[in-house]
Amino acid sequence: MIADDRESMRSALRGLLVLRPGWVVCGEAETAKEAITKAAELRPDLIVLDYKLQTSDGIAAADGILRATPTVPIVMFTLYKTDELALEANRIGIRCVVGKEDGIESLLCAIDSELNSCVNLGKFGFPHRG
Repeated sequence: MIADDRESMRSALRGLLVLRPGWVVCGEAETAKEAITKAAELRPDLIVLDYKLQTSDGIAAADGILRATPTVPIVMFTLYKTDELALEANRIGIRCVVGKEDGIESLLCAIDSELNSCVNLGKFGFPHRG
């Protein structure tokens, strides 16, 4: 799932993510409230979340998302990456913050890492065997 306040960014991300074999974008959100609601409804395998959203921020959105779906990994993809933001994100359960200036390859690596971590940690109810 993608949560970003700009349609152009959601569209670009969607276009890139669906090129990966087996990856599907199950939903999109432009506000924190919409992100929380859609995450609870759709139960995505992962959420790409911007820090700046229309009526709130990604930290508040992530907090609500993780209360509703505590096991979903979130990758924050933002222009506002700082050490302080990364610490704040880590405190609420986001393990990965990627700066948009770091590029799409960094985002794809972070997504791969998060998805592999979830499988290896048994997110789906069984240990990964290979």
